[in-house]
Amino acid sequence: MRKILISLACYSFLISLGSIHSNTDWDSSLYPASNIEVENSIKNWTIYEIEKHALKNNPLYLSEKKNIGIARGDLITAALFKNPILSYQQQFIGSTSANVGNPLYISKSDPGGGVEYAPMITQDIDINGIVSQRTKVARQALNVEISNFQDFDRLFRLRLRQNYWYYLFVSELAENQREFHENFDELLRVTKFRAEKGDISELEYDRLSLEKVRIEKEYKETLVLRAHSARDLRVLIGLEPTGKLLHLKDKLRFLTTSELNLKLKDYSIEQRPDYSANNYKIKQNKLNIELKKKEGALYSGLNLGAELRHKATENYLGFFVSVPIKVFDRNQGEIMKAEQNYHKSILQLENKRRTILSEIKSSIQELKAREAILLEYRQNKVLEKNREVHDKYMIAYKKGATNLVTFLESERNYFTVLRGYFEQLYLYYASIEQYQASIGRFEELHYAKEK
Repeated sequence: MRKILISLACYSFLISLGSIHSNTDWDSSLYPASNIEVENSIKNWTIYEIEKHALKNNPLYLSEKKNIGIARGDLITAALFKNPILSYQQQFIGSTSANVGNPLYISKSDPGGGVEYAPMITQDIDINGIVSQRTKVARQALNVEISNFQDFDRLFRLRLRQNYWYYLFVSELAENQREFHENFDELLRVTKFRAEKGDISELEYDRLSLEKVRIEKEYKETLVLRAHSARDLRVLIGLEPTGKLLHLKDKLRFLTTSELNLKLKDYSIEQRPDYSANNYKIKQNKLNIELKKKEGALYSGLNLGAELRHKATENYLGFFVSVPIKVFDRNQGEIMKAEQNYHKSILQLENKRRTILSEIKSSIQELKAREAILLEYRQNKVLEKNREVHDKYMIAYKKGATNLVTFLESERNYFTVLRGYFEQLYLYYASIEQYQASIGRFEELHYAKEK
């Protein structure tokens, strides 16, 4: 008998190991490719290809996804019935050499009789449907966890995309500042030559030298900002930190919402995963009320048992039933708690609906305002005029047709307009991503579409 039980235990253990192995996710696509391969490929990727890579390689994203598997485990646990209990008794143990002189020893000839064997098995029976109701509650909890992960996915994509556009912004800014810095170096050499010839005073050269210090400081600060942005973007993409710059395919350029095929009125609050999570939470709490009532019912369970007793030449077989009668503790507190949680979740859903609606409307207003500003830039040809005015002042100063103060003021205005334009471009695309996140639906827009 002992050998049979040991064999069954080993067989069950091997089956459980096989089950664990078969359910383990060994998909190699979940693990990051080497940094060298990604570095060579990312410069040809669109934002959507970068996002796809990030969703498969960011450790935080993958760890958050495991919560769904944990909830599935809770669902399996909730659906399981209690195990049977096997017990065994043996009394009036027979004579052995070890029992000689033992005051507790009782022989077969004693009034107690021969050795008595009593194996027994008991099993709890769910007569009130508690397991099935608990399974329903756990299934809704799984739906809540899936919706929570989808909401995490929504916020993760929003953060990744906004960091993507911010990196393009600081890269564009650094490139313009580099060009501006190089032009200023050339201007400084020309000014030094004119000062040495006596065409202008040394004071103008000193003033330009001080201005160059300020320009160089701003340029280096932008480089530092770009390095920090590249670091943050690498972490989101799932790349190892290298300290190198990222070379991306896209460039900041203005495309209207109609050119991007973005529809600002096509949305539904129910598409937001956090709204769905609250909705599933209401269903879970409602089912949980019924579960607590069933657990607190007067006859909530039944325990069946059977016993076989062997004593000498006599054999006995018996059955017994036990029923817990809940007189005092009938789950009153848990029922009240479940009811309050249910009403609370209803109020939370209403609050979530209002919050989402307000978020969508404010994101639409911000997006329209950003687009209107950039349309004014385009219609008034602000960048072209800004470049034209800058070049004219540069030529005029080199020829001595304007003074230093006027020239420096034009230089500051030129770069202020340039910086403002690219900042508005970044904020415009960031507001597009914010709008898509607010409606809970990210679409593939035509960022790569040429004008």
